[in-house]
Amino acid sequence: MNITADYHSHTTYSHGTGSIADNARVASEKGFDYLAITDHGARQSFVGVKRRLFDKIRADMDNVQKDYSDLKLLFGVEANILGESGNIDVTPEDLDKLDILIAGYHFMAFPYKPNDFFNITCSALARYCLKPTKSQIERQTRMYINAIKKNKIDIITHPGFRLDIDYTQFGKACADYGTYVELSSRHRTPNEKGLEELLLTDCQFILNSDAHKPENVGACEFAKELIEKYDVPANRIANIDHKTLTLRSQNK
Repeated sequence: MNITADYHSHTTYSHGTGSIADNARVASEKGFDYLAITDHGARQSFVGVKRRLFDKIRADMDNVQKDYSDLKLLFGVEANILGESGNIDVTPEDLDKLDILIAGYHFMAFPYKPNDFFNITCSALARYCLKPTKSQIERQTRMYINAIKKNKIDIITHPGFRLDIDYTQFGKACADYGTYVELSSRHRTPNEKGLEELLLTDCQFILNSDAHKPENVGACEFAKELIEKYDVPANRIANIDHKTLTLRSQNK
């Protein structure tokens, strides 16, 4: 298995330690076809990228791109899913400026509605010491599914990180709407039970690094071990062997 793209990496525009050029250099050295720069959405506390920086990031990326003829850089955002309604902090107008849209739940991205804070954020915090209830799992699953239905999300990042969900229902929604499921080595999600449930659906997987340091671009060891253990078919892994993604966000 040969990973040939990484669609989730961070830079100093949010809280990564390297520049776009640093991440691109590592991706090029690894022979990748694609690298997405996907810094955090605006509502991520302290590190979210403000919309006024989008043009600056694009100009920076275009300048770096000149040095790499075999590597395609994609400008994206890792949007925040902001509650049960499935709202995210990327607007349709923002999407016009992006090459790719990925999204995940981060408990430091405060939702718009107070009830989402109590129902979702507090559940994420309580998970450290309390087992989630059935109703909490159902609510958290609806959050992901509503986000997929309402927004042209290309990839859901680290599903189930800090929140337990019904992976079967989640995987079915991803398959129905053409959203890829990230297998995250950084956050070690989904867990083994989650992957077993996802394999019962028709969803497609992405092995991403979620790199916050340039040297970690393309580092997907946990995900590789997981797919080898469960013998995940190569035709369900979308960023190996020079495959190209079908991106919902670009179907405008």
